[in-house]
Amino acid sequence: MLKSGRIESTDDFLVAGRDVPWYLLFATMGATVIGGGYSIGAVGKTYEWGILMLLVSTGGYLHFIFSGMVVAPRFREAKLYTVAGYFGHRFGEQPRFVVLILSLLFSVFIVAAQMAAIGTVLTTLLPSTLDTPNIMRWAIGIGGLLVILYSTAGGLLAVIYTDIYQFVVLFLGFLLTLVFITPDLIGNWDTVTSTLPAEFFQLEGGHGWLFLITTFLAFLLGETFAPGYATRYCIGRDIGHTKRGIAGVGLFLALTFPVVLFFIAVHARMHYPDIDSQQALPVVIRGLHNPVLSGIMIAALLSAVMSSADSALNSATAIFVKDLFEHQLGWTSMGDRKLLKLARICTALLGLAATLIAILWQDIIGLLLFTYHTWAPAIIVPVVVGTLTTFRSPSQTRAITWTMLVSVGVTFVYRFTDWSNQLDPAVFGVFVSILVYALLRSVDRWRNPAQPV
Repeated sequence: MLKSGRIESTDDFLVAGRDVPWYLLFATMGATVIGGGYSIGAVGKTYEWGILMLLVSTGGYLHFIFSGMVVAPRFREAKLYTVAGYFGHRFGEQPRFVVLILSLLFSVFIVAAQMAAIGTVLTTLLPSTLDTPNIMRWAIGIGGLLVILYSTAGGLLAVIYTDIYQFVVLFLGFLLTLVFITPDLIGNWDTVTSTLPAEFFQLEGGHGWLFLITTFLAFLLGETFAPGYATRYCIGRDIGHTKRGIAGVGLFLALTFPVVLFFIAVHARMHYPDIDSQQALPVVIRGLHNPVLSGIMIAALLSAVMSSADSALNSATAIFVKDLFEHQLGWTSMGDRKLLKLARICTALLGLAATLIAILWQDIIGLLLFTYHTWAPAIIVPVVVGTLTTFRSPSQTRAITWTMLVSVGVTFVYRFTDWSNQLDPAVFGVFVSILVYALLRSVDRWRNPAQPV
């Protein structure tokens, strides 16, 4: 709220004036990445899979190294706001319109999912409140209104500063948990290795190497170039700060966070072998009987979901203001002050709509997965092609447009087949996207051999 006085234009509100130093970019990206899925969910899955989850979850962080070194500098150099803006800048109007539709779908339900996650974290960590009527709805409503309040007042600048505090609290909470359980793990390591199943410590976890490879690819590709991340590619002070902030946090989290979660999961598996895996982290915290640590971890987990929610809300606002109202509807002559007012209204309305969706439809994981499964097949190959090549032509624009449409359509059908249980639809869709683009460009080159690939 204190940062609202520094907001004078839509650029201040949507991209923090494009003056964010690398260390703030590092913190805000780290807080955005670690939401409910990469904290409570990751500990639960590590409880089930063991070291396999440690390996595959690094994929969710490693793609930031490529994004930071290759993709983000292009976004920053072109002074973009959104992924759809990049497609318009690089390929033209048809691909931009397709990405706008996907971005609107992706953003609204991502915000709703994070609002629902706030309610889930509150009710999971405070089990004594579970008997309170409508406690989940109250939790979602209160958490959602807090996020809407500071996001509407201060825009991305407020989001970045809250992300800094949230990232510090979040990482400190998990590190303290590790510190508290380390003496127990060291003193009982022989018991750990003798009682836990051998698959828990195998690289492929007893699921096979194909499962390890495809699951790693699913983590690597699933959220790559997601709207909330793409917004942060555009806000660095310059290209050097952008590279250090984005690539740096990817490398840091890949080397540290999965390891911390692995040992917390080992502790949970040794002492609480028969619990629901999703309860592993809350049970470990309660079992340590330390009120200070419990308070910090409640703050840490709320920080995780709130930072993801405010980032998704800000990126959704940028999509509505820049891609829909300004570009598609032509609302460019109303002046920057009115556009800033429009951005604040969009943030408030989008936040309220997402909170209402989360209250009415708390189990939105299916639709959330659908958005992931359509985003990666449509976006990854075109962005990689656009950043690694400089070739432009009408035939390439057609190839990009048809690659997105075909890969999304084929992936949508594939989701309903039994094969989707073996190979993640996002990974399958990216392979389809590669094949379709290669085929279309080969046909173009056959017709006109002078064209580059």
